[in-house]
Amino acid sequence: MNRDKILKIIGPVNHPIGMGGYNSDNYDIDCDIYNLVIFDGKENPDEIILHDSKTLRLSHGNLSENDSTILLHYDNLEILHDEQWDLKMLLSKIQEKKNTLFSTSAKNSLVESQFALSKAKNALEIDDPFVSCWIKCAMISLIDSILLQNELTPNPTHSLSLLRNLKQKEINQFSDKIISEIGIERTTPSLLSRMLKSTCGFSDMIEQNQNSIIIEKKAKYLIENSLLSDCYLYLIYQNKKNFYKIKNSLNTNSDKIHVLKTAFDLTNISSELTSSIDSMNVIIEKLLTHIYNLNKKSNNT
Repeated sequence: MNRDKILKIIGPVNHPIGMGGYNSDNYDIDCDIYNLVIFDGKENPDEIILHDSKTLRLSHGNLSENDSTILLHYDNLEILHDEQWDLKMLLSKIQEKKNTLFSTSAKNSLVESQFALSKAKNALEIDDPFVSCWIKCAMISLIDSILLQNELTPNPTHSLSLLRNLKQKEINQFSDKIISEIGIERTTPSLLSRMLKSTCGFSDMIEQNQNSIIIEKKAKYLIENSLLSDCYLYLIYQNKKNFYKIKNSLNTNSDKIHVLKTAFDLTNISSELTSSIDSMNVIIEKLLTHIYNLNKKSNNT
C-alpha cells in the first residue's frame, strides 16, 4: 500500500507522520500490517484501523520526545508526511546521538530489570500470585539491555534471533541462560495456541482497541513459518507491555492472574521462582559491573 493510499485512509492530518517505530518489523508487509506514528504530541492509546485486508496501527508521538528507547525505535521511520521537515530534523538528531541513546537505554533496561526482580522477590515473600509475571518482565528487560549494549534495537519478533546471533564477548555470555530461564525450550504448537488465545484476551481486557487482531496476525505468521520460539518470545513481550499498564493497580486486578497464567506461561513452583530470581540478579550485577568498567575506562581516555 503506497503513501497516498495510507494518508487517504487516515484522513486529513496537520502533523508529521512516519511508518515504522517500535511495533514495526520485517514481517509487517507479509501480514498486511502498517505501523504508523503521528507526531501530534498526544498521549492517546494506539488506534487500530481495519481497511479491507489491511490493518493499520496509529500510534501517537512527540517531536520533543526525550525517552532514549523510544527515540531509538523512531530511527527506522519512513516519512510519509512532513511539511515543515520537523520529523526529518528529529531523525537527523537521533542519528547524531545514537551511541548515547544506546548506552542510556541499556542502563535503563538494566534498572528496569532490577525493579521487576525486586517486585518479584517481595511478591514471593507474601505469596503474591503475580511473582512469576514480574520475573518474566525482568527477563525481557535483560534481553533488551544486552541487545542495546550491542547497539541493536530490541524488537518483539526479532529479539530472539538477534540474541542468538550475538558475537562472542563478555556481555553476551548470559544469552543462553536467559533464553533457558524464560521458558522458550517449552515451546510447542499447542502451548503457543493456548498462549495466543490468552494473550489476545489480556490485550482486549487492557488495551480495548482491537490490537489483539494484530497480535493474532503476527503470531500466526510466525507459527506458520516455523518460528515457534520467536513466537513464544513475541507473546511474552506483548504481555509484558500490557502487564506494565496495570502494575500499579494489581490489587484491583487480581482476577487477571487467571488469564496471565497461560498468556505468560507461568510457573508457581517456589524453588524454581527463587532460583530464577537469584540467577537473574547475578547476571544483572555482572552487567552493571561491565557497564561501570566501560564508563570508567572511557572517562580515563
